[in-house]
Amino acid sequence: MAHYRIAAFVAVAVIKAVAAAAGPCLATASWDDTRLDVFALAPDASIGHRYWVGQQPWQPSYGIERLPSQAGSCPSVTSWGEGRLDIVYTSSSGKDVLHKYYGGGNWGPSWEGEESLGGNFTVDAVSSVSWDENRLDIIAKSNGAYFHKAWTGDDWFPQGKAWENFGGEFISNPAIVSWGNGRLDIIGLNDNASLLHKYYDHGWSEWEDLGGGPFIGNPVATSWGQGRLDFWAISSDGELNHIYYAGDKWSKWEDLGGSYTDTPKVVHWNVGRIDIVGKGQDDDYYHLKSFDGSQWNPSNKDWYNLAGPFESEPALVAKNGTNFLHVFGVDDKNEVRMQIWSGYEWQPSYNETWSLGVLPIQADSLVQSNGQKVLKGSEL
Repeated sequence: MAHYRIAAFVAVAVIKAVAAAAGPCLATASWDDTRLDVFALAPDASIGHRYWVGQQPWQPSYGIERLPSQAGSCPSVTSWGEGRLDIVYTSSSGKDVLHKYYGGGNWGPSWEGEESLGGNFTVDAVSSVSWDENRLDIIAKSNGAYFHKAWTGDDWFPQGKAWENFGGEFISNPAIVSWGNGRLDIIGLNDNASLLHKYYDHGWSEWEDLGGGPFIGNPVATSWGQGRLDFWAISSDGELNHIYYAGDKWSKWEDLGGSYTDTPKVVHWNVGRIDIVGKGQDDDYYHLKSFDGSQWNPSNKDWYNLAGPFESEPALVAKNGTNFLHVFGVDDKNEVRMQIWSGYEWQPSYNETWSLGVLPIQADSLVQSNGQKVLKGSEL
């Protein structure tokens, strides 16, 4: 069965590095090729949700639904397999990390409820990843330090509401990726604006400085398979920079051009294939670059133009094994919009999008489902 790949994820790992709530933002998840979920932080701090199942219209049919929560950060969403979603975000007070999940046909801990993962610190942002079924790793940023907590299949580690302190003096949100079972890689920008890297492989490494920069914004981490890492960051003028690890050594940093408001989002739909979409500093439109296995297109420094203008950074979903790409964004009217690369053409066109619904500005302006059921493929 084919599977979708989310911006910054590989194999069973799903990544979405997120920023503290400063405007609308998106998170996406897909548990197979017939399922897409889009979550958005709305201006009123609610989390909106809409999903697509196979050839059916987007659901709910009335538009974007509200999850019964108030978030202090963009949500980070993962799926470790069919019928499973995990959503993590900071509380509205920013004092702890909250967790809501869908599994076994129901929302947990309940449709109305959410699980506090504690921390007892001021949380700026969260990122999450899953390397396999029943495994979830969360990285939180608080007062410049990174903290870690993991669901290991039967309990949280550390137990209760405790977190591992990885230290650091970071100026960016964390990015986390897994190339497979038992491997985690974390990156962030330190107070010198260079990129630091820490990994787990039968134990945690120390932080290493990969240099480059000075960088700004929030870096992105991706992988297209075992032994491969790609890290992305923008320089002070908004240009995209890239470094990769190919199994035995690091490349040099390369400059890929552009001028972006934050690090563009990246997805791999196959080994050696890369699609990148970023929001332009000058026009708030999205721009695309791709790697076909041998060269960058349209060139090392140039980018294709896509739709806009947008308020949010893009969110991407690519269908694994096929050149099929979804691009999502929130426009200046708080409307979630989508365009698709079908493998040979943009739909509805390269500079047009479809609407998935409007996000609420006030707390009572979006329908909140009561016990809304997320359908698995077997339930259709």
